Amino acid sequence: MIIKKTYKFCLLLVDEYLQLCCQFAGACRWVFNHGLAARKEAWDNDKKSLSLFDQNKYLTTLKKQEATGWLQDIHSQVLQQALHDLDQAYKHFFRRIKRKEGKAGHPRFKCKGEHDSFRYPQGVKVVDNQVYLPCIGWVKFCKTREIQGQICQTTVIKKAKRWFVCFSCEQEVPDLVVKNPKKVAGIDVGIERFATIATEDDIEIIQNPKFLRKDLDHLRFLSRQLSKKHLKGKNWKKAKAKVQEFHEKIKNRRTDFLHKLSTQLVKSHDMLVVESLEIQKMIINASKALARSLSEVGWGMFLEMLKYKCEYLGKKFLKTARFFASSQICSSCGSKATMKLDCRRYSCGCGLEVHRDDNAAINIRAAGISALKACGAAL
Repeated sequence: MIIKKTYKFCLLLVDEYLQLCCQFAGACRWVFNHGLAARKEAWDNDKKSLSLFDQNKYLTTLKKQEATGWLQDIHSQVLQQALHDLDQAYKHFFRRIKRKEGKAGHPRFKCKGEHDSFRYPQGVKVVDNQVYLPCIGWVKFCKTREIQGQICQTTVIKKAKRWFVCFSCEQEVPDLVVKNPKKVAGIDVGIERFATIATEDDIEIIQNPKFLRKDLDHLRFLSRQLSKKHLKGKNWKKAKAKVQEFHEKIKNRRTDFLHKLSTQLVKSHDMLVVESLEIQKMIINASKALARSLSEVGWGMFLEMLKYKCEYLGKKFLKTARFFASSQICSSCGSKATMKLDCRRYSCGCGLEVHRDDNAAINIRAAGISALKACGAAL
């Protein structure tokens, strides 16, 4: 089985290489915005759609013009990748329109200092703790682990004040499939508790760390300081860098927590059953305070980690049906009772009285076992 895996390392840039990385990211942003403006103009004036081939051809013309001759100093494939990203953005835009997936969201112009990055499709070499970036040179990076597999593409991205290099690699791993899963866990995610895990013998509770909520006061303070500075001034840029760096710290803590928890669950169980959630719709329909809580908890990232880690280790990953009422069904007798969201205890006429999340996790696990038996697998 061939899988794709990304390795991310922090770059150790001297001033010369730092300036080159900024130039490459700025050139990619300019090409993306210029291509987007050209597509909009072609559609508004002639109702014509420009293709990726047309824009790559026009990019060659831009390099020969005096005003934009500075594009020749940038690696050609890096600029082509910016146009490729624009083409992909339009394909996703038309797909959302065709499938009527909520608000389509037309591609937007990129801003300086927001998601600065550039990508190499080939030509990158790695020797020990150094990476060769074409048209930039050999750059040192913090090599925390060995890179396995063949490098398909390399992305250099800026996060807050630091630059990172990401190697997307293809590697072949043996096909590991657990045919008869014995350790099955049902996972119910929530806001009060991050996760409630039901196994055959016990129920484990994972509390919500609330990384954003704990540091919200300091984040508000930094945001107020930013709002008081003159727009685009030197002090405004310094204050903005502090806000970005603080956001990055919160994000790193959340990602570290999710990776450790998902790895532990996948390694200790043969099959994981989770509920099917439409997280985006939940956030849109929620109040402001609830939407922030839903966004910071990181359900989508957590479920995606469980899915690809199960595939990598040969474990089974299953989602329940979209409208499966796991929290409203009695895990003892199977009767159904309507419950409001603010009711945290489940009480049934059969005598069962348990926490709402515990009851939901047990039902999710039972649904996964039923689905497995229906497929003909023996437990």
